[in-house]
Amino acid sequence: MIEGIGQDLRHGARMLVKNPGFTLIAIASIAIGVGANAAMFSLADGLVLRPLPVPRADQVVSVSATAPRASETFFLNNNRISYLDYVDLRDRAQTFAGLAAYNVTFASFATGHDHIAQSTLGLAVSGNFFDVLELQPALGRAIRPDEDIVPGRDAVVVLAYDTWTEQFGSDPGVIGRQIRLGGLDFTVVGVAPQTFTGMHLVLPPAFIIPIAMSSRLAGAPPATLSEQRSFRYLEVRGRMKSGVSLEQARQEVASIAHGLEQTYPDTNRNYGMLVKTAFDARIDERGGAAPTAMMLLTLAFAVLLVACANVAGLLMSRAPAREKEMALRLAIGGSRYRITRQMITESVLLAAGGGALGLAMGYGGVLLLRRLPIISDIGVRLTFELDRRVIAVGLVLAAASALLASLVPAWRASKATNLAFTLRSGGSNVQRLSRLWGRNGLVAGQIGLALMLLTVTVYLGRAFQAELSQPGFRTERMLLSSFDPRLAGYNAAQTEAFYRRLTERTRALPGVTSVGMTSIMPLNQDNREPIAIVPDGFQLPRDTTSMTILSARIDEGYLETMSIPVVSGRGFAPSDTTNTPRVALINRAMAARFWPGQNPIGKRVRLMDRQDQPWAEVVGLTADNKFNWIGEGPTPWLYLAQRQDVGSRSTLLMASTGEAAALAGSVREIVKEIDLNMPISSVRTIEEFYYGNAAGLVFALTRVTALMGVLGLSLALIGLYGLVAYVAARRTREIGIRMAVGAPSSSVLRMVLRHGLALAAAGVFLGVIGSVAVGGLVRSVFPNAGMIDFTTYLLVVPVLVAITLLAAWVPARRAARIDPLVALRQE
Repeated sequence: MIEGIGQDLRHGARMLVKNPGFTLIAIASIAIGVGANAAMFSLADGLVLRPLPVPRADQVVSVSATAPRASETFFLNNNRISYLDYVDLRDRAQTFAGLAAYNVTFASFATGHDHIAQSTLGLAVSGNFFDVLELQPALGRAIRPDEDIVPGRDAVVVLAYDTWTEQFGSDPGVIGRQIRLGGLDFTVVGVAPQTFTGMHLVLPPAFIIPIAMSSRLAGAPPATLSEQRSFRYLEVRGRMKSGVSLEQARQEVASIAHGLEQTYPDTNRNYGMLVKTAFDARIDERGGAAPTAMMLLTLAFAVLLVACANVAGLLMSRAPAREKEMALRLAIGGSRYRITRQMITESVLLAAGGGALGLAMGYGGVLLLRRLPIISDIGVRLTFELDRRVIAVGLVLAAASALLASLVPAWRASKATNLAFTLRSGGSNVQRLSRLWGRNGLVAGQIGLALMLLTVTVYLGRAFQAELSQPGFRTERMLLSSFDPRLAGYNAAQTEAFYRRLTERTRALPGVTSVGMTSIMPLNQDNREPIAIVPDGFQLPRDTTSMTILSARIDEGYLETMSIPVVSGRGFAPSDTTNTPRVALINRAMAARFWPGQNPIGKRVRLMDRQDQPWAEVVGLTADNKFNWIGEGPTPWLYLAQRQDVGSRSTLLMASTGEAAALAGSVREIVKEIDLNMPISSVRTIEEFYYGNAAGLVFALTRVTALMGVLGLSLALIGLYGLVAYVAARRTREIGIRMAVGAPSSSVLRMVLRHGLALAAAGVFLGVIGSVAVGGLVRSVFPNAGMIDFTTYLLVVPVLVAITLLAAWVPARRAARIDPLVALRQE
């Protein structure tokens, strides 16, 4: 068998070399399909699919809280668990080898007392975190369980591997050294392994500390967070014991949650707990990234299908030319199995060449993906790799595409029945032409898939451009910079004083027309401020006690600086302080949600998340603008006055008459003069923020879909050209006779073009059906985009038909110029 396979490989290689045009086109087709899928799998892997970077990641599951039925939440998936609930769950659960908790935290980071602090992201973890996840430190030791018992006692830190290399030059003497986090001294006890890049795909931590230090880092009394069962801020991961099923773990956790609800009804009423796989947890975590990745994978798979159809069409067109060869093999005793194996072997060789070239193209796509602009205040990082998982996917796709494309041609090649007739004449043209329905179907399918890809590309681009042009706020000549005085150890009074001095001094800068502050910058994915409210006069849904919406704290200059109009009522004023009644602003979407058809001015909302649950009177109505991302519809939003609701993290916005970037140096100097240790996040213009944070990824998305459409169309045109050329070549005798008896060349041209037009019409029909189906997937990315409209088809269909006719016209013109005598002599 091995010797026979060797013979098949040698013979297959000779046959492919003998037909370089066919070989190059087939390998290029496979390479395009494999390369597109490898690049898109790398993108989906970086967004959603990549498993946790820990040993035996398949055993790690997520334990999350289920939202209480007493609160209707539209914009927040509150699945966190309190520290006390976590301890009870950890101590009672028997189906887990261990349960670890963690929380993403922020802190100013400085390598020493005399160094400028930076705003960084880290993890606050339970003492068993490293043991449960089976992580071995690259240097030093991990955090011990006894260092997570007494709140605020053990100020120890494990550095991330990248932090160790970038900040300390991989110095092994860093163990035992003191660093500053949030203005506090922490002792470095270890360095995390290089492979551990965090618990979330896009949030690599710079440091890891015990949960017991969280309160001190937040500037609160040491035991504040750990003693409040109602304060849910921890994410929990567990490693299941061998032999335990997911259903068993779910039943046990649900039982423990029910017991906690009975024991602590004041804080745990209607709260449950749910065990999810790590993959399901990532899907929930990434939100809109999951349908985006699925859409891109679907489009890439469509390109692969076009490539498979192209190769199958080439193989089927080539099969009749090899009928004498196959008949001769059968006549001298060759088995049909051996002939089929020979054909499949040639396809495997094509797959090897196409797979290798496709992976090279996929790597080029990965390099382009790495250049995507990512703007973030907290170090969001997207990593795209051509690792062994992506390579494995590429090779499997290459093999599958070649094998699938070769099955029908191989089966037909081995099915010769009248060997004597085939050996004598090669069969009749009529018999062969009657088999063209298969190739016709493949080419029509290719054109349909190309139309679907182009339609989605044009539709997505038009929808995105429409959304991008109407964000609802100013997008030019403005500078942004973010601060969090809590990271420097400031209390509420110090924070208020810092922001007052900052706005006064920046407002006086030359060229600055207005200054504003907000706790949440629109289209910033880094943070959110959900708030539970009870709207006055609104009938709450059954069994709910509050509504949860998104909010922001703004000062009196924010709306003017952002050019967000106040539709009715007034904006905030300097007189809105803690000594005056609470006031609020809402947007039109919130007014329509809670008081449809009514004047919202004078209405009240109760702030359930505040300690005394105060009422805030609505004094102004603003226009809607984009808050979460560029493709969203109208979203209810609540504004609170910063002077009445002092918080820590805020963004400073400065509108200018000239180039906003020129103000960056002045802002840094002002901050240094106020407090040298105040961390300042990236200072940038609103153009950098808007086109990086809001538009950059979607721009890349439209470019990728456009590339998919072009690739699909190119492959379809190659297939159409090959089929029409093949048909014209097989009808040489017929064309010669027609022209010999007086048929003009124009009639021959029309005859061949009619075949191409019929294929284009069938492809357009299939493509319209497919694009309507894929339109639902596009709407998952752009919810308010609507159905694919007539204008999109009007832009795409005529262009596609014209290009397909051009592809058919070249071989048709060649057929119309045949010399009848030469054609008849060849036959």
